[in-house]
Amino acid sequence: MRLPRGMAALCVLACVTACSGPPPAVTPPAVPPPPATTSHPPTPARTTTSPPPAFVTPAEVTAACPFVTVDDITHAIGGSWSATAVEQPAEKDSFLCTYKSEFHDAAAFQLRILVPVGRSPRRLSADIAKSCAKSPVAVPGTGDAAFHCQGPDQDIDGIAEKQTRIVVTKTSHGQTRAGVLDLHTIRDDVYVALAKLLSERL
Repeated sequence: MRLPRGMAALCVLACVTACSGPPPAVTPPAVPPPPATTSHPPTPARTTTSPPPAFVTPAEVTAACPFVTVDDITHAIGGSWSATAVEQPAEKDSFLCTYKSEFHDAAAFQLRILVPVGRSPRRLSADIAKSCAKSPVAVPGTGDAAFHCQGPDQDIDGIAEKQTRIVVTKTSHGQTRAGVLDLHTIRDDVYVALAKLLSERL
């Protein structure tokens, strides 16, 4: 059976249209959002350090080294100083700390804490002043009778070194106490600073 010419043309047109339709839609892959940015760097965690505990004057003296440390002397001098504080065997009413420098075998400085019985601070100060090579220089406002003076020379590796003696006497915890610090001749402001420190701690 033959189709009419018009009907055949219509069938051909329909087939062509069906075969040449638009391609199926393609969904693009999802793009992840960009990472969040900030103009400020992260804040580091804060750390706190506790200050060193304040020195508490002991009711009973058992050693000399805690009264003046190597750091205390270094701070007063205003420079660097490498030394080691060594507590010496105590006597009945006398405690001795020596500060040995890494450059010398002998003690460069030394601190003696005295706790005599039956002697007033001023009497004790006057007795210690007899060891001065020159007249003592008073340090007012520091203890009962504080001073510094040129002390006896000290032999350091065969060399006689000039020494300055700082003396502070006071009444503390019902006792007469004295601090006698021998060190190299430096400056008057160092002597005053160390005398005040000794007075606070005795």
